Amino acid sequence: MERRKLLLGAALVAAGLSCTGLAQAQAWPQRPVRLVVPQAGGTGNDVLARALAEALGKRWGGSVVVENKPGANGVLAISHVLQQPADGHTLFFAGVSNLAFNPFLYPALPYVPQRDLAGVAMLANSPFVLVVAPSLHAGSFAEFVRMAKARPGAISYASGGIGNSTHLAMELVAERAGIKLMHVPFNGAGGSTSLMSGETPAMMNVVAGVQPYIAGKKLVPLAVTGERRLAALPDVPTFKELGYDVAVPGWYAIVAKAGTPQALVQKINADINAAMDEPAFKDKLGYQFLDPIKGPPAEVERYMRRDAQTWGPLIRKLGIAL
Repeated sequence: MERRKLLLGAALVAAGLSCTGLAQAQAWPQRPVRLVVPQAGGTGNDVLARALAEALGKRWGGSVVVENKPGANGVLAISHVLQQPADGHTLFFAGVSNLAFNPFLYPALPYVPQRDLAGVAMLANSPFVLVVAPSLHAGSFAEFVRMAKARPGAISYASGGIGNSTHLAMELVAERAGIKLMHVPFNGAGGSTSLMSGETPAMMNVVAGVQPYIAGKKLVPLAVTGERRLAALPDVPTFKELGYDVAVPGWYAIVAKAGTPQALVQKINADINAAMDEPAFKDKLGYQFLDPIKGPPAEVERYMRRDAQTWGPLIRKLGIAL
């Protein structure tokens, strides 16, 4: 009899907690929601974040404010998020490097993604493209490889910073092709400027970040990641068809501080997935050459673990540490 009472009491407590979480989700948001972006305003990430903020603001009947906190490959932005209450009013616009690469890059990383952050929703994935300055006179990937092998370490490449996905992507290309390049990291738009001037004549970047320069003949595309050629660059071969295994993740996701009520996480996930079905948002994804990714909150952790397992060994092999 006593055991039955205990079980009944536990069930009632669980039901009460569930109802409390549901009530919190239904009453949310109670103030403006802040979407923290670890890049500067005007970047591709920022553009996507603002499109999402606009779509969610309409759904929630309130403002969703984008806060740009660039620096240290997302460490500064995540540290800020972790200082806020776990109530869903502060969300983080994450990239693969923030969640899957940083634990291998920073010996004293002030956060553990699986422990301190809760996956909310996947957003999209971007293909990468290898571009070179016209002054390099490399009209194909084969020519680029020949040049690099003839002058080991002489050809430099730009990136968005040490440990950034643009850095690791080019290092993967170099490893697969058996060449040695010189890395020149930049913050902000400096990399694109140096790339087009020919000072650092090569770069691996997401397509949206360099497509205007390709269209304007200021950069030459040599190869793209992915299983098939891109509709926007039909004449550019994939690394795969050239015989190179160069698979680079370029995904974005929304995460919250760990401890955010599960019912609220589920609500935000459902609203993001619904927003991604809206024609206007689909158009914005297409404009940035992004492939949408929809799914439950658990998908964020699955992607994170997958790419940590794949890229952790490469980061260690290259000896990259921050």
